[in-house]
Formats: sequence, C-alpha cells, structure tokens
Amino acid sequence: MADLIKNLTPLLVILAALIGSVQAVAETAAPAPGFTVSQLVKKLEKRFPQILKDGGSLTSADSLQSDLLASTNPSAVLETLGPPKAVRGFAFSYDPSVDGERQQSRQWAGMIIRNALPGWREGKRWVRRMVVQAEKDPEGAEISETAEGYWIAVRHAAGRVRVTVMPVAVGDTDAESLGLGLAQLLSGLESAFPEREEGMGNLYGGDGWISDRFFTDNAHGELETLGSADEVIGLRYHYALRQDDHPEATADNRGYALALVRNVFPGWAGAEAWMTKAIDSATAAADQGAEPIAIEQGAILLRVRYFVGATESIEVMIHPKDTYL
Repeated sequence: MADLIKNLTPLLVILAALIGSVQAVAETAAPAPGFTVSQLVKKLEKRFPQILKDGGSLTSADSLQSDLLASTNPSAVLETLGPPKAVRGFAFSYDPSVDGERQQSRQWAGMIIRNALPGWREGKRWVRRMVVQAEKDPEGAEISETAEGYWIAVRHAAGRVRVTVMPVAVGDTDAESLGLGLAQLLSGLESAFPEREEGMGNLYGGDGWISDRFFTDNAHGELETLGSADEVIGLRYHYALRQDDHPEATADNRGYALALVRNVFPGWAGAEAWMTKAIDSATAAADQGAEPIAIEQGAILLRVRYFVGATESIEVMIHPKDTYL
C-alpha cells in the first residue's frame, strides 16, 4: 500500500496543479463588469472636461447616481449610471438640428461605442449608420442591437438623437412584472393621462421591452411605463412642484400619484396614508441627495424622492425589487 501511495503521489500533485491552473485561467478570463468614465471618453478627454455629479437623468432601482458630462459641443452630452469607476450603463445624446456640430456628434457616438465595447468589431460603424438613420426619422421607431452582453438602442425623440447602452440582464424577459396591464394601471385616470406615446419613454429594460410615455392633462406631470399593454414591468411618474404659479396642477398631479399607487396595490389599505406622508416628507426636506423613501409590498418596491430636473419635482418609481429600470 505504501508503494502504491508513493507511486500515485506525483500524479495527484500534477492533477492538483492542473485544476488550480484551470481555475486561475477562468478567474483571469472573467471580464470586469461595467465601464469607467475614463474608458468611455478615451481620446475624448478634452471634449468632455467635467463631470457633474447627479446631473444625469438615468435611473435604477438601487438608486445609483447618474452623472452628466457636458461637452465642448454644446448640443452633445454623455450621461452615466453608476460611479465613475463602475459605470453600469450610459446614454450619449445630441441635437441633430445644429448643422455645425452634427457631424462631430456622430463621430463621438462611434468613438464612445468603440471604447465601451471594443470586441464588437462593427460597433462604431453600426452606431454611426444608425444615428444618421435616426436623424432622418424624428419620433420614429427605436433601433436596437445586442453585443458583449449589452443592449444598444438608438432613437430620435424630443428633438435629440440618443444612443443608450445598458446590460442585457436588466431586460430578462422572465423577470417579474407589476402583475397588471395599462388598463388596470390607468383605471379612473384615463382623462388624466389622455394620450399614450408608444416607445417614447426613457425606462430601459433590454431588448424586447418597450417604454411608453404619458403626459398629464395639465402638462406638468409625466408617466413612463416599461413593458406591454398587457404586462407592465415597472413605472416612473414625476410631477413638478409648482405651488406658486400652478398650485392646481401640483395638487392634481399629487392626486394622480396616489391613484397610481392604489391601482398597483389594490389590497394595500394603507397606501394613501403612506404615500401622503412620503410625498410630504420628501417635499419638506427638498434634499436631492437624500435616499429615496421606500417600502416593499411583497416582491414590488415603491420609492418616492425629491429631485431637481427642469424644476423641483417629486418622483415615484414602482418595480420588482430585484430589478432596476
């Protein structure tokens, strides 16, 4: 037996070394998740000289910061989701109506995509072709592609051509939803949100999901949904705090927020009381850097926060707690 063990020992050592080698190779080969700002603006550092923390409009369920990189081209901006050294996704947009800057913005779009997804050989050319196509089709359908585990979307809406890159994982078609369709969500609110703008929302859920947009009847509030008419995956509703010049609109839009929450959670007896307290607290604090006021209802997360976009606003987001929008 001793001789057998002695003879097997070198083989066991070699086998252990091979297993360790395989593990080491696998660990080395695993790509680091996300991007860095430095990576995205490689060779464009002088074109995007400053980061405005929390100046971006991208959102996530785990409350990642969204930063804004203004450029030397006044019509073009880069928005990121996540801290500068761990960017989860981003959006580059520009105004195509500015003749002297349009060609430069197209070039930047291609360079940023090449920096972000270097393994996608056709990426730079694809994006440049698609932004030109989008420029010719204002408010047209979104154009999308997937590469290296990311979803890349191009569209022309609200006067801007926008290139968005987000992880495909956020759009897993097996993800949970809110368990209702648009008809139930907007029950009793049909006149408050009179028109559905299909594909015009800014919520991102990967390839296959559509984000729609609804403006309130007073034009001071906006609802964005992700999903289909029969299955809403999540929503974002925000309205302007205009107590001085439009107090009626502010009151109406606050009421719409309460009604949306009641429709999503019809069995939650305390929904209106919780929302009233949350909105009052967020408005009184007026702190854009504060953590959202949040509550879980089963598998669904509801968040309320104060933020400043074009004006002071209240934002309500509802989505499955294990996903982000």
